Amino acid sequence: MTTARKGAATKASVQSKASKAVKAKKTAKPRSALSLMKFPRPSLTAQLAGKAEALTPRLQAAVDKSEIADVLFNFARAIDRLDENLLRSVLHHDATLDLGPGVFQGMGGDYVHWVLGVFSNVRSSHHMVANIRIELEGDVANVESYYHTHVRVEKPIGREDVFLGGRYLDRLERRPSGAAGVWKIVHRKELIDWARTEAASDIFYHQNPDAYWLQRTKADPSYQMAQLPGSNGGGKLPSFLGRHYESKSVKF
Repeated sequence: MTTARKGAATKASVQSKASKAVKAKKTAKPRSALSLMKFPRPSLTAQLAGKAEALTPRLQAAVDKSEIADVLFNFARAIDRLDENLLRSVLHHDATLDLGPGVFQGMGGDYVHWVLGVFSNVRSSHHMVANIRIELEGDVANVESYYHTHVRVEKPIGREDVFLGGRYLDRLERRPSGAAGVWKIVHRKELIDWARTEAASDIFYHQNPDAYWLQRTKADPSYQMAQLPGSNGGGKLPSFLGRHYESKSVKF
């Protein structure tokens, strides 16, 4: 091959490689996009703390307060659903509870037996917890929360509705010490701020028998939420879609 032909071939090869490089650059995805597609997004905990780093004090306090609030919510749910295991799970083994000398004062295990006996004898109960004020002191928390309670009572003279409003004064401890520990109640004192009892009226219940009404045990739909439409990625639509309702389907 002559020198001229060799030069032309070399030039053509360089131009071809340059053209391919430009084309590849135009079609290539940005590095960040490739990284997002190739690797799973890290969990929130990993994003906040990393693999071995501790959370900052402010973030750790936020996590602690969220976990403490869950303890209070689970306590209320356990009573309303008569869930003994859930109730025991939020009490340390040496927990004590004080509802007044003529009501109940004692250890957590005795309280579980007592309170489930009390609420198993009522038709229904409904606890709401709010206004949660938490004072953190390392692995100890002093917590004041407000509650509203409704209890339906069956009596020989008829049904009565009891409404209570008050506050829980809780002391919680995280055991074992440190971020890996679990918050549970070590002492609870229950205060009643107000109370009202009135004769029950079941007009709404009788006018709306097809509404979903509570269950006192694990038969309650809240224990089967994994089976709700759209769960498990199946995308299955509810069978009731397409029905037509008028505003009078609910009666007041």
